[in-house]
Amino acid sequence: MGRDNLPDISVIHYGDPWCWYSWGLEPVVQRLHEVYGDGIEIVYRMGGVFTDLGEWRAKYGVGDDEALANWIAECDQMMRNPFNLNYVLQSGMKDTSKACIAVKAAQLQGEEAMEKFYRKLMEAIQVHAQDGSSAEVLKNAARQSGLDIKRFAADLSREKTSSAFEEDKHMMEADQGSFFSLLIINNHSGERRLVSGYTSEEYEKSIDEISGGKLGKRIPIDIIEYLDKRRGLLITTREVSEVFKIDERDAEKRLSDLAKSGLFKRVEAAKAGDYWTFPEDVKAPRLTLEQVSLSHVTERAQVTEPAKLEDIVKTAVKRLYTEVAEKPRGVFHFPVGREGTRVSGYPDELLDKILATAVESFAGVGYPHGTNSIKKGDTILDVGSGSGTDILVAALKTGPQGHVIGLDMTDAMIEKARANVEKSGFKHVKVVKGDATRIPLEDGSVDVVTSNGVLNLVTDKQKAFGEIFRVLKPGGRLQLADIVTQKNVQAVCGIVPQLWADCIGGAAVEEEYLDAIRKAGFSDARVVDRVDYFSKSPESTRRLTETFGAKSVVIAASKPD
Repeated sequence: MGRDNLPDISVIHYGDPWCWYSWGLEPVVQRLHEVYGDGIEIVYRMGGVFTDLGEWRAKYGVGDDEALANWIAECDQMMRNPFNLNYVLQSGMKDTSKACIAVKAAQLQGEEAMEKFYRKLMEAIQVHAQDGSSAEVLKNAARQSGLDIKRFAADLSREKTSSAFEEDKHMMEADQGSFFSLLIINNHSGERRLVSGYTSEEYEKSIDEISGGKLGKRIPIDIIEYLDKRRGLLITTREVSEVFKIDERDAEKRLSDLAKSGLFKRVEAAKAGDYWTFPEDVKAPRLTLEQVSLSHVTERAQVTEPAKLEDIVKTAVKRLYTEVAEKPRGVFHFPVGREGTRVSGYPDELLDKILATAVESFAGVGYPHGTNSIKKGDTILDVGSGSGTDILVAALKTGPQGHVIGLDMTDAMIEKARANVEKSGFKHVKVVKGDATRIPLEDGSVDVVTSNGVLNLVTDKQKAFGEIFRVLKPGGRLQLADIVTQKNVQAVCGIVPQLWADCIGGAAVEEEYLDAIRKAGFSDARVVDRVDYFSKSPESTRRLTETFGAKSVVIAASKPD
């Protein structure tokens, strides 16, 4: 991440691949990654524990092997993240600086590559008791992390790399940092807190307090997705327990049962314990409903009260689509921008007539305009108009004698859409704030309602279709694209706002969706096209959507004369 584009909060992690405190903090660090995502920056700096093992042992009064073993055992009891308690003596490492320099060399190939290398090197040293200063061990960790080996080898000996390590050590001293703490910094106010502990509560509390509660928080719910994102790494039961905030016995049972089904493996490391890993070469098929139930830890995220559900879902949706508006090149569970329009079926020649700034935040799921419902001079309402792609398409189809109204509830999308309308020079288009269940238009005031990937995000779909029916003129047309399923997601996962925002949790079973349209009063409700919308999504998303038969459909219907 560029230093000129810092998030509100930075979390400084002073570590060392040899240091058992660094291994003990891994569950907390990964929990923060999952909860805050790009809302925080986790900065890895290497502190370097020692350059002479003997001097270090003498300094801390553990020159005697029994004293050293007792100290490590006490730390293990605090951290509870299993490792080989004999690695200090078995690995043969006399100096940790080369391992730290190697992390800085890996960092030159990107933060993601560095984090995987750092983790693999910790595994080599602390789980497998290997000498992390050995060129072969470093090369093997680099290979397993997907690094460019030749570049890594060259960077190891560069003065720039060793200088970066020396700078890290200097900053650790200046910050009065420690290997068992994280330094939390508000990058705007400059407020700092050094927080210690092996559970995330105090860290999250401090981040929330010094950020003024402005950061969005995501509740981790999918164990398979979590391991999938960390393919090839050794994951402890303790880590899963901490990340998902479940009892270790519950985590062990879920992991064990999922491993029995062949999704990932249990790995027994001599003198260290049992670990779990999602092998790099495993291509997980469509999940069974039992696997989905085991993988999804949804109890803490479920909502049962309808009014509360609506508020929470709206908050989650607004947060997600604010990010799509402001960071269109971010990583999402669904395709956005030009890629999203291609998956959805938009013709390139049509998109070439639309502003790139409208298309870049496109988050639709199909091509509703393929129904050819819009005619010259029509008044159009787009429910969930987003950054403006569909209202601009509608404006082209109606011509200047028509009228187009965009409706959205996310301020960032409204602002972006209005700017795109102004830049396009359309005088017959406006964007208003509102939502699908409370449309701020008069009865019988529009000829066509269009919507794209929005109604699956609405908790009361029947009310939304009723509102759409109300504002349509007699003989008016409905064209929409949306996500539907063949199996009921909520019956397996419960009502989880986070899954709702990801376009799967609120998707209705197809026949029930069509019935809701008919019940609102529409005639001739029919599916006119189907799109494999999730074909370009991450593998973890495809597994879930294929399990429930989630697809996007284009639907057309009419209001009787």
